[in-house]
Amino acid sequence: MIVFEICEKRNKNESILGYLFYYERSKRFFAEILNETDEWTAPFMFSGHVKKGIYSIDSEWSGKFVRQRIIPPDRQNLGSILKDNNLKSYDELKLLLLSEGRCAQDELYLKRVSEKDILPEIKERFEHKVLEVMALGESKVLVFFRDKESRIIDLQKLKGNDRAFANVLMDKEVFENVRVSPGGNGIEWGEERFIPAELLRKKGKKSEIGFEDVKVFIKTRLYDTADLTEYLGCSRQYIKQMADKGKCAAVREASNTNLYFKSRFETETG
Repeated sequence: MIVFEICEKRNKNESILGYLFYYERSKRFFAEILNETDEWTAPFMFSGHVKKGIYSIDSEWSGKFVRQRIIPPDRQNLGSILKDNNLKSYDELKLLLLSEGRCAQDELYLKRVSEKDILPEIKERFEHKVLEVMALGESKVLVFFRDKESRIIDLQKLKGNDRAFANVLMDKEVFENVRVSPGGNGIEWGEERFIPAELLRKKGKKSEIGFEDVKVFIKTRLYDTADLTEYLGCSRQYIKQMADKGKCAAVREASNTNLYFKSRFETETG
């Protein structure tokens, strides 16, 4: 993760308005605006969010903020500009580092800092981000937060008739492919179908199931293929033969090992 302070300089006074986070694996930006920042002092791109009390900015709008402050990819002389700056290809992060996020429309600039320099307010905010998510039956997901709370969210009720989520709700395989957004900023089914952590916490129904409970269940109530061969005293080939006959269904299949519920074998062989 690469961290930038979003700074502003006015009349020799410098102030920090928030932070911009870049997640290298996904190549996506997420911004966090300080609570003391109002809609008039916030970066213009985020003023509408701050007016609504939204201080954690999703990757779509954070990306727009970045692209506003770097050379556009359709610039006529882009090739020569990249060459002059020793860049082999168009790279938003590298261009942002070169420009320090400055543009002619305002007095904002970006300053790269280390994670330890992040203000306590933002560090505390990160403790309320998403840790993990599980797809449940029908349209519900169970979301675990970093502060050990969990919520059950009914996506059908939350998103209603939002067409962007239509295929998620209609396709079980797609729905079960839910994942945590970079930095725990929310959950998503691809970048265009994103639900922020704050909304999940606000709209979700509190659950008594903790993430530690799930870890204990996985550790104590599942067999992998090696465990199962030892428990049954048989070979992998025998387990495969049982599976082919429908007597040994795996809960998850992989190329080198499968996972099985212990109860299936305890009740039938114990």
